Amino acid sequence: MTATSTPRPAPPRMPTPPARVAGVALAAGLGLVALMTGRKPLHAAGRTWGAQLRIDVPKPDLGVPVLRERGVHPCTARVSRAVGTPDGWWDIGGLALRLPGAGALGRPADLLFATTGTGHVSRHVLRPVRRAAGRPLTTLLPTRAGGRSVALLLRPVDDATVPQEFELAIAVDRGAWDAVGLLQLREERFDATMRFDPIVDELEGTTAPAWVVAVREPAYRWSRRLSRRARRPDPHTDSDAPDAGVLNSGVLNSGVREPGVRDSV
Repeated sequence: MTATSTPRPAPPRMPTPPARVAGVALAAGLGLVALMTGRKPLHAAGRTWGAQLRIDVPKPDLGVPVLRERGVHPCTARVSRAVGTPDGWWDIGGLALRLPGAGALGRPADLLFATTGTGHVSRHVLRPVRRAAGRPLTTLLPTRAGGRSVALLLRPVDDATVPQEFELAIAVDRGAWDAVGLLQLREERFDATMRFDPIVDELEGTTAPAWVVAVREPAYRWSRRLSRRARRPDPHTDSDAPDAGVLNSGVLNSGVREPGVRDSV
């Protein structure tokens, strides 16, 4: 039987020229970092978790299938530091979330969160923190759903070094945050192959503005290319890496590993 791959969605919308310049400049900067350090330019080290996203207060009017009704969605979460400074140092925290089957054409959907403020303006401003996921994280750049501007928030529920539960909230048209559910990190996993791309694997029912695509798409494309070239085998991790087919099927051997072991965005 011949294996078939999941179809890819349509190419991103053509962005406006000023935003394209900003995106190319960002990609060039990331490329320079990759060439100087010999590693992936952003979020090179992190911890990956099997997780569950629970929707308690649906938002059916937005036209986003995941938010249409109450339910629990298995997913994968990755907590990381943008620059990769040592624990306890200031850095931008990040949490990447993959929801299988929640994207277009049955593909997974990727959501990226970064530490920011939570106000009407500060939710779009990066905030350095000492703990990667110890403060609120938002999707930073807006998207659209149901003809309205939408932003998402993850707020840690506990005060652990790596919180295990995050309240999920949504803001519509730059309004107040409304809690809609809970993200729970379950078992820690080793995964050296995952790469997140919110442009290609967009959450079904949402559409990023053209200027957001223009800023992000070149950076993600070149980051993927340069990280593949820069990556070096790690004798402490690569020899034990699961087979890619196992990773794609979602059948993973769970187990705790030490913080700081590298995996990929």
